[in-house]
Amino acid sequence: MSTMMNNTMAGRMFGVLIALAAVMLLSACDKKAAPKVSPPPAVTVAKPVSQDVRSFEVFDGNVAAYLSVDLEARVPGFLTKIAFDDGAYVKKDQLLFVIEQDQYAQQVNLTRAVFQEAKIEITRQKALLKDNATSQAAVDKAMSVYLQAEANLKLAEINYGYTEVRAPFDGLMGRHLIDVGNYLGASPQGVKLATIQKIDPIYVYFSINERDLLKYQKRFGTENERKSQVNKLPVHVQLQGEEGYPHTGTLDFAANLLSTSTGSLQLRAELPNKNASLLPGLYAKVRVEYGESRLAVLIPNTSILTDQQGDYVFVIDEAKKATRRNIKRGQRFAPLVEVTSGLAATDTVIINGFINVRDGLVVNPELSTVAPLPAR
Repeated sequence: MSTMMNNTMAGRMFGVLIALAAVMLLSACDKKAAPKVSPPPAVTVAKPVSQDVRSFEVFDGNVAAYLSVDLEARVPGFLTKIAFDDGAYVKKDQLLFVIEQDQYAQQVNLTRAVFQEAKIEITRQKALLKDNATSQAAVDKAMSVYLQAEANLKLAEINYGYTEVRAPFDGLMGRHLIDVGNYLGASPQGVKLATIQKIDPIYVYFSINERDLLKYQKRFGTENERKSQVNKLPVHVQLQGEEGYPHTGTLDFAANLLSTSTGSLQLRAELPNKNASLLPGLYAKVRVEYGESRLAVLIPNTSILTDQQGDYVFVIDEAKKATRRNIKRGQRFAPLVEVTSGLAATDTVIINGFINVRDGLVVNPELSTVAPLPAR
């Protein structure tokens, strides 16, 4: 009897265990049958910018003075005065150096006295000739003495003028190279005293390589068309640490010969420089615009993806479904880039959050705007 009861209880326990296992199996099946659904990825979208732009190229350049003159002593003598501060900005005809003047002033007085005497004598000889009281030879001799005296006076005045060295134009002075008290000897080349540079306007020199030059020539087919761009083509310059090419001028010179040593053509831009922010010797980035203005479709450069098929972006439709769109890039206008094909100004482009996006996926878009390029 006891054995039968034990068997009955064991059977019941086995049944309970089977029931529990079945419940757990059904629960697991229910979980597999109802997988968790992920929400659509959040993305930022915007319309492309439609804006007028011009093509450009960027070159390395160097700032150079518009004019640079070495100031030299043209007469011998002791240097008696320096009338400027080193590095100062001076005006045209401003006094800069004085060389001892006494001997040159006395030479002017001496030659003037001789000239006055010769002038009186030629006047007297001409009067005597009218009265037949002198000969034509005497008059001719007096005229010769008069002309020599006049020339000597002018020469003495010129030499006296050389004792004062003045600024030939408005410009920036360098340091003086000779101190007061030094004797400036006679030299055919002159004795260099200092250098003055005109920096308003100012030049920026740069070079275009052969490959870019040929590309430029294709755009402007004839030589006359290329020459017409000189003194007309806009040029923008930025120094190290600057952004946006804040200095604007025009192309004013293009060499007529390609350098065989560098394989490049030298170009030059002229820029106003009233605040003296551009100084000779500075390194500069030069942006040269060319061609006609055109209406371009612009998007952020960071919104463009690239794979083996090329460049592409994701656009979304009214159903918020993302679609891959293959594009071609054009000119880059940091931080934007021109899209020459594959995209319209009316498209809605994913500009951020596209990492988890794939073709055909529904997304959760947040509308934004792309800032246009600053006007020039």
